Amino acid sequence: MKVGDLVKRKPEWGDWVKYNPWMLSEKDLEIGMIILCDTDLVEVLWPSFGTGWIKKEDLEKISEANR
Repeated sequence: MKVGDLVKRKPEWGDWVKYNPWMLSEKDLEIGMIILCDTDLVEVLWPSFGTGWIKKEDLEKISEANR
């Protein structure tokens, strides 16, 4: 993952949401953009929340930045 990539959070309830989609939260569906990278953390700009640090392992990459 690198700066500019679009990401979303992995579902809070994990694989359960495949069989129970009603368990998805609004945060699980939100798409953000990476604005700063560290070793195992990234800072993400979320549309409803602003910026926040989150572990790379808790994110799914949706698209890569074209540079």
